[in-house]
Amino acid sequence: MTDLSLISNLHFLRPGWFLLLIPFAVITFILWRSGDQGRQWKAVIAPHLLPRMVVPGNQRQLLSPLWVSVLVIPMLVMALAGPSWTRGESPFAVDEASLVIAFDLSESMGERDLQPDRLQRGRSKILELARVRGDAYSALVAYAGSGHTVLPLSNDANVLLHYLDALQVGMLPRRGKAPETILPMARNLLREGGGTLLIVGDGAPAPSIEAFRALRDEPEIQVIVWGMGKTREELDRDAARGLKSSAQPLQESALMALADAADGVYQRVSIDDADVRQILRQIDRHYELSEDSSRPWVDGGYYFVGPVALLFLLWFRKGWALRW
Repeated sequence: MTDLSLISNLHFLRPGWFLLLIPFAVITFILWRSGDQGRQWKAVIAPHLLPRMVVPGNQRQLLSPLWVSVLVIPMLVMALAGPSWTRGESPFAVDEASLVIAFDLSESMGERDLQPDRLQRGRSKILELARVRGDAYSALVAYAGSGHTVLPLSNDANVLLHYLDALQVGMLPRRGKAPETILPMARNLLREGGGTLLIVGDGAPAPSIEAFRALRDEPEIQVIVWGMGKTREELDRDAARGLKSSAQPLQESALMALADAADGVYQRVSIDDADVRQILRQIDRHYELSEDSSRPWVDGGYYFVGPVALLFLLWFRKGWALRW
């Protein structure tokens, strides 16, 4: 954190304690004036004799009870006011943001424009992402014409692997493509601390896009759409090179619209791990922003306890007293 951010974040958790400085300032001023021997005898002794007849009191000395109190009391009030400029760790936080993976199992995911097919490529990409995230919490839901919870939040990557291997195209009871059917499940799984909803698929109908607009009012849930497949232009280029395919093209514009409707992010599948790294950055960035707002402010008043205690030791000196 930079010095400028520290200054901008500086505030006081209990600013009401600063009201104590008002009576303290008044009392200190009265004591300071009462310690001025010259002022006390000015009305009795002639001005030209006063300097020679009055011995200055020790209240004017730098190391005196009064002036040490002028230093100690404001420091004590500052400690009680609770200065804070940084946040601590949330007691409810986990190591990583929760992730709900929504996997498209509609018939188009069986297309072989990606080898061996879109479903297998999506499965390998999800496992690669899970390995990078380690023991972070992930859940798995599947959808076609209807949505179903496959695995609740778990930090066991081996369990996720087991359930992913069991997913097949056409295994769900209703045909079609309706990613909006997984929204109630995602909200339920992420209701504690929010997280990321990752949709892995190859298209989305118009009603689904409209349904995802409701997530704009739920900033604790981030939406990332991971497109699996090749666009019409890519399939045409493959056909020009003699690689003919009858695969349905990736509905990239629809997926981008779906992500935009939820104020989310669209990520295209890549042949290397660039897409995995980009999605991981998006998940971590959302986690940092969400976690920052829920983390408690650290009370910096404890830093003043040591100096105040050391200065307070002066009151154990013989004859050290301050008559309030």
